[in-house]
Amino acid sequence: MRRLLMCLVAGAAVLAMAAPGLAVTKVLKQGVDSYTGCSDTYINVDSPTTNFGGLWYMHMYMRSDDPEKSLLLRFSLTGQIPSGSIIQSATLSVWLYQLVDFSSSDWVQAGPYRVRETRNWVEAQATWNQFNSTYYWAVPGCESTSSDRYGTPDSYQYFYNTTPVNAYYHWNVTASVQAWMAGAANQGWLLRAIAHDGGNDGLSFNAKESAEAYRPYLTVVYDPPVPADQETWGGIKALFK
Repeated sequence: MRRLLMCLVAGAAVLAMAAPGLAVTKVLKQGVDSYTGCSDTYINVDSPTTNFGGLWYMHMYMRSDDPEKSLLLRFSLTGQIPSGSIIQSATLSVWLYQLVDFSSSDWVQAGPYRVRETRNWVEAQATWNQFNSTYYWAVPGCESTSSDRYGTPDSYQYFYNTTPVNAYYHWNVTASVQAWMAGAANQGWLLRAIAHDGGNDGLSFNAKESAEAYRPYLTVVYDPPVPADQETWGGIKALFK
């Protein structure tokens, strides 16, 4: 009996090693491969009741130490990644087309903050004051870290006067996608300036309404769930009857 058990365990180990484990890379970009799950806009403290959801561009500014304009982005994962998949990595990519008011010594640190589960913002309704036509942010600009967004960005990038424009820039957002695949409500990110050198520095990005080559996209690398092969397992057991 002991020998039989040892053989069965060894057989199971062989199966585990032979099971397919190739990672899958999924790129979610509006209009590509029939994907239509991207929502994006920007919100502006100087126009606190204006929605900018239909524009091809999005602005990010910081005035003194406070955000003045911030981006909202969300990619629906529904039907895109199988339930039970293991998320290896996720990367948010946004096209930068201009730097605004950057002198030779200017810099901006920017990062995506996961929007909290109850803030179901609507692209065509979100403003600096409200996340949809009915409800208000707890602090305008999605700035409450207890109610509107989480207090720590998934990652961050630095932008300088010498930073090339007309290029994609990328943020690691693995933690957010892992949380959503584990069951948290996906309300996307607030991509905002975290800090800067002072003054009034800005970054301008392309929205999903721009040409396909410049639209934001999300890249997810995951291991799909591997179903147990009952027939093969039964065959191993049959060898030792």
